[in-house]
Amino acid sequence: MKYILLIITLLFSACSYKTTPVIVAFKKDKLAINDQGFLKENSFSKKIEVYNVGQLVFVLTVNSNNICIDNKCYDKKLFIHKLNPKYPIDLFDLIISKKPLPNIKINKTKNGFFQKEDGLLYVVTKNKVLFKDKSNKFLFLLKNQK
Repeated sequence: MKYILLIITLLFSACSYKTTPVIVAFKKDKLAINDQGFLKENSFSKKIEVYNVGQLVFVLTVNSNNICIDNKCYDKKLFIHKLNPKYPIDLFDLIISKKPLPNIKINKTKNGFFQKEDGLLYVVTKNKVLFKDKSNKFLFLLKNQK
């Protein structure tokens, strides 16, 4: 009996999302988003939903193989390579999970860390993640709402 309960618990908890209200800024080429939304995470994917006046205006979904923007999916390797061939393939996973970028010196701060190299700035604190690449004109900010 306890094995059945364990299996049922695993099935239902594996698909449930942890939801966090966030402020999102995303800027690349002609796409510019700066609004409130939700970060939804489970063991299979990470999803950012952005709303403006109660209407869903932008969805970014990241899973192991794909990156989807507004339900149009791209191969993760190709998408990241198109942004910048120097970016790690798991860039969005690292940013959303607040983990350091590989092969860049980590500078610890009182509230987190930052990494800086060749026009790239990556700052992680308890409530905010900022990825800014001046040379590639790319910005991605996630800030927890209070």
